Amino acid sequence: MTGQCNICGWRGEFLPPEASREGVLCGNCASTSRLRAVIYWLSRVTGNDGLALHEWPPRKSLAILESSARGAYPVMLSEKFDYYATEFDPEKIASGTDKRHYADFQKLHFADESFDIVIASDVFEHVRDDRAGYAEILRTLKPGGTLILTVPYAHDQKETIRRVDTSGKQDTMLLEPEYHGGGGHTLTYRNYGRDLLSLLQQTGFSVLHSICDIPTLGITPQSVMIAQKAPFIDLSSRTATGPMRSLGTLVPYRMFILLKFNYSGFTRLLKQLLHS
Repeated sequence: MTGQCNICGWRGEFLPPEASREGVLCGNCASTSRLRAVIYWLSRVTGNDGLALHEWPPRKSLAILESSARGAYPVMLSEKFDYYATEFDPEKIASGTDKRHYADFQKLHFADESFDIVIASDVFEHVRDDRAGYAEILRTLKPGGTLILTVPYAHDQKETIRRVDTSGKQDTMLLEPEYHGGGGHTLTYRNYGRDLLSLLQQTGFSVLHSICDIPTLGITPQSVMIAQKAPFIDLSSRTATGPMRSLGTLVPYRMFILLKFNYSGFTRLLKQLLHS
């Protein structure tokens, strides 16, 4: 698959995927199809449609909250917006230190109507009480604010499969334990089915389910939920713009993918650098 990355602006042939659901990787910033789908929808919500993320004009008045952000794009978002990139660490959350970088989405410490946008990409399958988490996002979003959500999701599956019983204080496994992310150590509580859309609507969101499939951006089919704190989905702020430009090479990520996918090429490059 050949195209242009909507994060760093690189053009070329996308690399083979790490896993089928993640899709193909950018040859420069190593972003996956899933992450590019998230940024595609963020571009539409913020009115930057058609621009690579590195080209977006700064807008520090717009507050974005994200959980467990990964890859190259969080650095860019922090330059563009009032961006809170949080991790779930119970000890640091309890201490109350560094409130911009540690948060429990089941009980957010932020005030009502704090954020314009919340991003949760492949996080909520690991949230023990997801209903509480969605309610907290609704509470902390400003009126008209947007949640951009991805999870492992099967639209042809009517009901979510519960893997863990969380009705008591201790987790009780209902199925063989499944782990994702974080080195493969993060427990998966559920595999979402179509009733996720109803759950979001019951929480108070207006909901759009998008199957994002854009080969020109290296985006293989990805389910993305757009949930707004509004009576209906409003994407009227999107704007049409010119073609994306290339940022150029992001060196640390470029060396990482050379090592991962072309070890011999990486060693040749290293020798050249050492003898130059």
